[in-house]
Amino acid sequence: MPNVKPMRYAHSDGFTDVCFNSDGRYILTGGTDGDVRIWKGIEDDDAISHRCGDKTFAVAIKDNRYFAATDTNVIQAYTFPDGGPDGILTRFTAPANHIVVNKAGTTLVAGANDFMIKIVDVESCSTKTIQGHEAPVLSIALDPKEEFLASSSCDGTVRVWKMEDRSQVVSLPVLPKCSDTSLSRTVCRMCWEPDRGQFLYVPVEKEVRALKRGDWSPAYTFTDACFTECVSVVAVSPDGKYLAAGSYDGWIAIFHVDSRSCVDKHRNEKGISISSMAWNPQNNMELVFCDTQGQLGELTDITTEVSTGKKDKDKGVAAGVFDDEDDDFLIEASNSGNISEDDGVRIAKPAVIFSDDDSMPEMPLKAGDDDDDRSSVTSDRSELPPPAPRVEGYRPTPLQRPFQPGSTPQHLTSRFMMWNAVGIIRQYNTDDENSVDIEFHDTSVHHAMHIPNSAGYTIGDFSQEAVLMAAEGDSDTPSKLTCMHFSSWDNTKEWSLPLPDGEEALALCLGEGWVAVATDRRNVRILTVAGIQKEMFTIPGPVVCMAGHTSQLMIVYHRAMGVPGEQCLGVSVLDIKGWRRELNCEPLPLSPTTTLAWLGFSAEGTPFYMDSEGILRMLNRQAAKSWTQIANMRSHAKGKSDHHWIVSIHENPQQIRCIPCKGSRYPATLPRPAPVVLPFQVPLCELNTEKAQYEELLWRTRLLSGHFDVWERQGYEVDENSRAEASKPAQEALMKLFALSARSEREFRALEVCEMMRDPHTVQLAIKYASRMRYMQLANRISEMASRQAEEEQANVDNQMYEDDYSSQVTGVRQAAVSTQEDEVEMEEEPAQLSGPLLATKIREDKQDRPSNPFKSRSNPFKVSTTPSQSPSLTKGTQVFDSLSKKKEKASSSIFSQEIRSPKIVLKKGGQPKLFQKKKDTSKTTTATPAEKSAPTDKPVTPFSLWLEEAGSELRAENPDKDDDDFNKFAADTFRALPKEEKQGYVQRSKELNDRSKENTGGGEDGTENRKRKREIDETGDASKKLRDEDTDTVKKPLGQTANSKLANFAFKGDS
Repeated sequence: MPNVKPMRYAHSDGFTDVCFNSDGRYILTGGTDGDVRIWKGIEDDDAISHRCGDKTFAVAIKDNRYFAATDTNVIQAYTFPDGGPDGILTRFTAPANHIVVNKAGTTLVAGANDFMIKIVDVESCSTKTIQGHEAPVLSIALDPKEEFLASSSCDGTVRVWKMEDRSQVVSLPVLPKCSDTSLSRTVCRMCWEPDRGQFLYVPVEKEVRALKRGDWSPAYTFTDACFTECVSVVAVSPDGKYLAAGSYDGWIAIFHVDSRSCVDKHRNEKGISISSMAWNPQNNMELVFCDTQGQLGELTDITTEVSTGKKDKDKGVAAGVFDDEDDDFLIEASNSGNISEDDGVRIAKPAVIFSDDDSMPEMPLKAGDDDDDRSSVTSDRSELPPPAPRVEGYRPTPLQRPFQPGSTPQHLTSRFMMWNAVGIIRQYNTDDENSVDIEFHDTSVHHAMHIPNSAGYTIGDFSQEAVLMAAEGDSDTPSKLTCMHFSSWDNTKEWSLPLPDGEEALALCLGEGWVAVATDRRNVRILTVAGIQKEMFTIPGPVVCMAGHTSQLMIVYHRAMGVPGEQCLGVSVLDIKGWRRELNCEPLPLSPTTTLAWLGFSAEGTPFYMDSEGILRMLNRQAAKSWTQIANMRSHAKGKSDHHWIVSIHENPQQIRCIPCKGSRYPATLPRPAPVVLPFQVPLCELNTEKAQYEELLWRTRLLSGHFDVWERQGYEVDENSRAEASKPAQEALMKLFALSARSEREFRALEVCEMMRDPHTVQLAIKYASRMRYMQLANRISEMASRQAEEEQANVDNQMYEDDYSSQVTGVRQAAVSTQEDEVEMEEEPAQLSGPLLATKIREDKQDRPSNPFKSRSNPFKVSTTPSQSPSLTKGTQVFDSLSKKKEKASSSIFSQEIRSPKIVLKKGGQPKLFQKKKDTSKTTTATPAEKSAPTDKPVTPFSLWLEEAGSELRAENPDKDDDDFNKFAADTFRALPKEEKQGYVQRSKELNDRSKENTGGGEDGTENRKRKREIDETGDASKKLRDEDTDTVKKPLGQTANSKLANFAFKGDS
């Protein structure tokens, strides 16, 4: 067994990489804590530590430079051993997993999670890219002759490439497939035979295969019984004679390459998986390794002799029994058989211990000093018992860290703190400068600003009103929130708010007149834009990000632990002004094994988000507030490593404004990137067909024009022209889809298309088209459908009218009660004087009835008439009727017309004015006839009123705590929820009652018209009589007796 130094802590839990420098004096390790540590041997208690990032995934060294792959997706060079940054060699769009450098140190090769392999010239930083893998790259191995390059991937293949033209030589499907490196049970660290590269050693399952150069077939394999799990890491000694293999269950086996036998082995403490190994380039007997818990170990004094059978075992036993140098001659004599007990020497008989009799126990013997741990040697028969089988349990997926939508990672020295539709916030964090630049797209909003970042702001947001930023806290200073309210009319435009101790700001956003900040204590604090703390509530999980628009606040957080490799996120959408939750702790759907990449609102106020696969989804409020995919950003990328970074989204016009990022997920600040506009596209099936294209246009238009209905429900005034213009493509798509279905003789499908038409004019066009194409059955069915829809719409209108009337009556009763009480108080103070709007209206009515100039309505008695047949009395009567009808029309158009004529206020001492007496005609002095009293004045009966008469008492008993308004709304909602058949029954009953009422009132509308005409005649007669009394001076002399008798005879004959 090898000598094992005690394991020691190197990095935090997670994948840890290790390597030696060229002279073997220093050990370099890199781990998930983001540090690279330089050790002067494993016993170094004062290792040099250099910070490289949040996580370090791979490390390599050559001469006076070492290279590290971190979570910043770059390969960074550093000076050795000072650790100073020495330039960025290349960039990926995902973290790199493995780095190798050639012997000369001129070429570096790296493989990353974005499926890419890059070959970099260390001096010039020129890069060549190899593409072909369909999953993240696990490891790479560079041929000593630099002719070939081997790579392994999560797609289950090991591939060999030509370095010259980067073409694929062979692809071997020998590994298990998985979607991510975190789910892989092997890192498949390969290596070449160091001298000539004749063999490529690949760990496959529980063995190591040696692939022969050229035909790439397995020449031989290395395996041992200790491997109960898959072999993960392989490393060959500098002289090429020994091969070390580390497994998933913590075993390290040393093989002799020529004999292909295991010469030594060791198992890691607690059976922890081996993540990396490295031989000392100056000592074949020293091997260092790291495990997945960040521990560093070392094997020395490795056994290099190959066991040759029982003879070697006997030698080992004899050496253990006769360890003293003075007894060497006894060993030789015993082996040669030339010595016996007769010579006075007692000989140990190994045959007694190692006899062929199975009844004797075989006991191993130790040699050497018991105090010397390094000299312990055991027989092969004394191997440790096989380890207990390991049961792999649930491995939780790491939670996505909080981020600010529209910002780039915080570790960058020059980054975008925010880029949205308002402007850009840049942050510079270098040794020479630490500042924040704020730039507005529209300079009329505010001028550009340059702010020193001495407070250490890391996250920010801004709108048309203010700029909001937050700084991290430390042990001495708390986390601080700062707002620059540049739209304020006073002189003090900036305020700051320190958060409570131990509470860090993780996400923030701005709305219309409010700001919100989410902290690591799962608190969401709402403040006004002027700095007043308004509300605070707690979310059920760690926050991921937030977004705000007008009065809407959208929060995304972790709901629970997701299935392996996936996030389980929840979303809530709140209305800050009304404190109404549109979405309450609903799950946020993501693509498989993805994370949230962007969150925000469109310019029209619709929630949108995008995952790391580039799938853009929107909240479809028309479909039960579900999330619908509206675009795939990856389909617009030219390469696999290209992405689009969203800036803003507009529904009208339909635009996705974003920044293309070539070979990266985030844009660089310099040179300034130029935004592009991408279209929306609903992922329907068979989009290459004409039918699917019309369907996609229809549903995309309806999805992106739904914000008009939302605005209308919220009380905003909607421009009907804009709504019609936005829905015009949907109507055109429906007509084209109808025509296509009709031409294809899909009449049932054409009828379904007509049912989706909302405009009656469009339905009429469909009927005309069907008739012209001689599809008469289709035209008849469309007509029936249109009639049925019209009836249903009329029933809904009647119900709505009754609901509105009922609400107005309830409101009127309340207002009348309040005004009555006020009038009673006023009348008690001044009983002889009337006041109020009704009196003013009465006065105006009197003024209207009286002519402004009485001489204008009289005829001139001295004027000679040019038409003798026209009598002055007829002229005068005609003028009166004409003036009365015009005034009547004018009075009927006034909103106070009914209040002027109908209510007659009767005041009594100590009483109240009667506001709701029966309407009477003030122009008549005679009492109404019984027939007129019995004339019905009620409104038509509606289905809702019939249903409310039957079920109103029961609903009121079930909901006694509701007031009239709430009860009215609740009753309306209950009536709408009734089954269609039951609702049609009430509609039919209301029609019958209305028809019966019309018959009883004397011909319905005709009877009403007759009553109106009679009333007009009476009013006209009274008015003419009044005028005749006033104009007695203009009346002519009475006719003679002869004329009177003639007229009487004519009237008698006419009556007979």
